[in-house]
Amino acid sequence: MVSPMIPSTHFFDFTFHCPRAKSPIKIDGDLSDWDRSCLVPDLMHLINRTPFAEVYLTWDYDNIYIGYEVINKVNPVDVDPIRFWAKDCMEVWLDLHNEKPVRAYNEHCHHFFLLPKGHKKNTQLATAGECREPGSFIQETIYDHEEIEIASRITPKGYIVEARFPRSVIPTYNPIEYPIIGFNYHINNTDGKSQWWSCGP
Repeated sequence: MVSPMIPSTHFFDFTFHCPRAKSPIKIDGDLSDWDRSCLVPDLMHLINRTPFAEVYLTWDYDNIYIGYEVINKVNPVDVDPIRFWAKDCMEVWLDLHNEKPVRAYNEHCHHFFLLPKGHKKNTQLATAGECREPGSFIQETIYDHEEIEIASRITPKGYIVEARFPRSVIPTYNPIEYPIIGFNYHINNTDGKSQWWSCGP
């Protein structure tokens, strides 16, 4: 018997087509230049949850772009730049060669975090970082990552974040030879909610 504590999404592999960007995405906290075809499919309905964010993903030959909007927040937007997972943020995992290493990282694997505010130079500005994981490309966790372009906009009932991961941050990114990548996101929310693709907490 399957434990009700384990979401049913854990037992399946999910894939989706991620279209290439028709033109570079402007990172400015405005999602109006994103095509709806770039929406990441919702998995929350499979576990009888209502999604609280729309997430977009696209790419070109030099960058991976992500954008998302959190809606209907009850509590004010709040972040912890160090213990980022404890408050409002998105975590993003990439496996650029889709090798799926078991319980391990290699130079193709990345764990990023995106915060709608909290930059050390101006706490009202968005900030991004990358976690150092055993076996990963970086040697220590990077906070306020200067090479990740990020912007946000706080809205009356939530927030919007856009980010661009350039090749300098994901050096083994090669969409020609490796057109399929591993991707996962997890949105942490101070309302006590969470949303993800494709593995949950």
